[in-house]
Formats: sequence, C-alpha cells, structure tokens
Amino acid sequence: MIPRCSRACVLTLWGVLCVATSWAQRLDMKVLGNYRQIEIPFDVENDFIVIPILMNNLIPLRFIVDTGAENTVLLDRTMTDLLEVNYMRTFQVRGSDMNDVLTAYLATGIHMRLADRLLARNRTILVLEENYFNFERITGTTIHGILGADFLMRFIAEFDFRRQVMILHDPSEFRLPRAYREVPSDFIRNRPFLHIDIGVLSGKPTSRRLLMDTGAGLSLLLHTYPDSNHIDLPEQTIPTYIASGLGGTLQGSVGRSQLVSLADRKMSNVVTYFQEMDSTAISYIGNREGIIGNQILRRFRVLIDYVNRKVHLRPEGGRWKQKFRFDRSGLSLLAGGDNLRSYTVSNVVPGSPADLAGIQVGDRVRTVNGVPVTLLTLESIIRKLQRRVGKRIRMRMYRAGRLYEVEFRLQNLI
Repeated sequence: MIPRCSRACVLTLWGVLCVATSWAQRLDMKVLGNYRQIEIPFDVENDFIVIPILMNNLIPLRFIVDTGAENTVLLDRTMTDLLEVNYMRTFQVRGSDMNDVLTAYLATGIHMRLADRLLARNRTILVLEENYFNFERITGTTIHGILGADFLMRFIAEFDFRRQVMILHDPSEFRLPRAYREVPSDFIRNRPFLHIDIGVLSGKPTSRRLLMDTGAGLSLLLHTYPDSNHIDLPEQTIPTYIASGLGGTLQGSVGRSQLVSLADRKMSNVVTYFQEMDSTAISYIGNREGIIGNQILRRFRVLIDYVNRKVHLRPEGGRWKQKFRFDRSGLSLLAGGDNLRSYTVSNVVPGSPADLAGIQVGDRVRTVNGVPVTLLTLESIIRKLQRRVGKRIRMRMYRAGRLYEVEFRLQNLI
C-alpha cells in the first residue's frame, strides 16, 4: 500500500499465482554468479525503497519494493504493449478506498534482471490498464511498478537501510545472526503481519495487528471504525489526505501515539495516521488494524523469513531513538513537470502557517528560501518544512498568472 503522507496503496488480486520451492529448483530464477546471497542496492526516495529492474533485457524500469503488496505490478500497460506481451487473463483490482474496482491484466513471459545478480525468467505479473497511481507525483521520482510478495517469497529477505541494500538469502544456507529479535507475526498470502504493542493515549498499550509494509513511507497507520464504541484518537490531530491510489484519495487525520514497543525497544511520540473504515471492509484488508511502514522499519535491520514465516528485527545503533519528524508548515506538495521539479500545492491545513500566509491549493512553488525549485527535490523541500519550530520560511509562489511572495514561521501542528 502506498499513501501520500503515508504513501501506501493496497492491491487485492482475485486469483492465485504459482509458488515455487527450493533455491536450486527454481527454474524461473537464475543467480548470475556464485552467490549464497544476492545484494541489490536500492535508493530511498521520500521514504520509499526503489530498485532498478531491466525488463526483458531491453527496458530499464524503477520499482518500489513492497512487502505489503501481494503481487508484482506494472503500473501502466504501455511497456508490455510495446513488447507485445501476452495477456492471459483480466482481473478486477479493488482500490485502496475498498470501493472502486478497476481493470488489470495478467501478463506472462516477463523477464526481470535485478542488479546483474539475479534474472527472474518467464514471470507472471499484474499489469494495470492505466497508471491510476501516479507515484512519481508523491515520490518525486519516476516509478514504473511494484515488486511484491510473489517475488520475495522465494527468499529470506533482508533490508539494510543504513547501507541501502536489499539482501536475498538462500533459505537452505542462511543462519540467523545474533542480536536479532523475533517479532510476533503471522503471514497471509505471503504478506507479514506484526503484532505490536501501541499506546495511542497514555495508559496501558494494546496489541495491534499491523501489515508490515515496505511500500509505505509512513511510520504508522491505524484503522478506526465509526460504529465502534471505542475510538482512541490523540487529543491533537489535524485532517489530512492519507492515500492517493486506486479509487482516488483517502481522507483521514494525523497525530502522535504516545508509545510503540517493537523488538524490545520503546519509541515515543510516533507520528500516526488514522483512517476511518467501514466495518464491512475488514474482510478485504485481512482483518488488520493498520500498517507499519518505513519510517519505523528503517530504524532496524529487517529480516523477513518467508520460508519459516518469521520476522526478525535488530535495532540499528541509535536510529530507533531518533525523533519522528512531521511537517510544520501545513503544506502538502505534488511533483510534476520536466524532471519532476515543478511543485504544486495539493493541500493546506486550515489554521496552519501556510494557510495564514495565504497559500492556496493549486498554487505553484517557485523558490524556497531563495533557492529555485528546479534545484530542489520534493524530498528536500519536505525536509525543509519539517525543521525546528520558529524557523523562517520564505517562498515565492505562482497563482493565476502572477507571482507573489510569502513568509511564515514553522510551528508544531501535532
């Protein structure tokens, strides 16, 4: 799942794809060299894990690694049409709003080369009719697809966020290193669900069952239900739009949870998104209570043992102690234009510094603190808007044919 502030999207495939067995018997997988483990470097783009993939030895693409997605997905059929790929079947894909159903195809005969270390041959992947997601607008970089659990389930997958490398281990050769902690978990259709103690409010934490989602650039997302007698929301929340995906955008709110316990570590004041759900949607989301994403996972070395269905974490130095940062301006931006270096305001929090300065949805950013946005990435602008309370921000904006300038100071919103 890939939301906007949360950056996550959920695909539900009505059908079952094939499963293979041991390392040596994987006829559709060829290790390009004598390796017991395969290291695949990745980029971290606005809290997404992005890897390069060469499709059919011809087209270089960039995929998000998504443990929360059941299937590998190509976001637009343009590439497969160009390669004259065979579409076996048509599927219905349920959107992240759990209501809209859109069209996708099952494509066969796909070859995928990863880091010149691994060649996946004759793969079957899901291809969307059109790019409903437009991930590049929320990541600030070009994204062509999602590498899902149907690919990762062959391995023990390790994520080293410090070195920015994904390591695929041979299950028959792997030995668990010391200092890892097993996290209570279960797996459904090769997607890991963690059982984590969370205290949204002060008081005794409660265990929550969360989808472990490397395709989510958030820390936590918790589901709330209006027909429930108990809805634990922080005292201070602001409205936000959580996700941009199939079926449009998802609305919700964001605040901070007092305590999150994970792998014998306790994290406080964790930025948490809250999505209101209808109880009838529970069956579609696998009875989960929310999502844990990369803003927490990157504080650990992560091991997902798909063979034995276990998850192990190891704290990465003092990373787990780092404060959880959140926007202090009230602005949400989307990337576009040439090289994705044009930025448009997609949301303004009422009463926020940006709102009081007069910025409106649809305005375009031209400079930030005197620096032209053509020299800034989306992520770098977001980081500037998360700086210390009282930091002065000067922006030159464009609206309806005219330029105007604003100045405001950052303040805590949650």
